[in-house]
Amino acid sequence: MTNVLVTAASPTTATATSYFATHRVDGYAGGMVPAGPPTQVGNYEDTFRKVDGAWLLASRTLFLPFGGPTARLGDGGPCGG
Repeated sequence: MTNVLVTAASPTTATATSYFATHRVDGYAGGMVPAGPPTQVGNYEDTFRKVDGAWLLASRTLFLPFGGPTARLGDGGPCGG
């Protein structure tokens, strides 16, 4: 998660935008996994409201402009070979 921007709209409401990139590999069995490109890149648009003194998540919208396949490691080692 990077570049989280929270904006207080009123004493009881707020919005936030949170950008993210995920790196994922299925079939991990230990050892080093080579770095690769992100699997997903996107952002969340959240709204919050304050109820009885606690801030609660009221809604979340996911924007996923890039979502690629998840790499799967094969039996041939950490590179999937």
